[in-house]
Amino acid sequence: MPPFRFPAPPNTAHCTGQLSLEALLLFLVFLSLLGIAFLSASRIGSAAQEKISFELAKSSFGDFSSKLFSACSMGNGNARTVEIQGAPATLTAQGKTITFSSGNFSAKIGSECEAVILHEGSSDGFIIENKQGKIEIS
Repeated sequence: MPPFRFPAPPNTAHCTGQLSLEALLLFLVFLSLLGIAFLSASRIGSAAQEKISFELAKSSFGDFSSKLFSACSMGNGNARTVEIQGAPATLTAQGKTITFSSGNFSAKIGSECEAVILHEGSSDGFIIENKQGKIEIS
């Protein structure tokens, strides 16, 4: 029996082309997975950003409502300043009810004092003043 011999290597030009095609297919799969991961990460990031904006607006509303109550209950001449965190807020008043809107958050608060909004449009800060039992917000 003749000694065992390994088969001769195939044509190298043919192997190089096949290896190149396989490498391109693997690279295509890698790029597809990378694209899917990037889209998922960006969706998670935008959802987190929206939640943060909502929570900041809620916190700013709590700060605004407590300072409104304080200025109203302390009487004539008292003033409070409120800094809005996150997106600027818009205020509207109707009698003793004030509507606070910031980003995708909106809430109403009732006051013991009648309120007047002197500042139109959105702002990132307000001054709440009690003038003769009437709240002026600028």
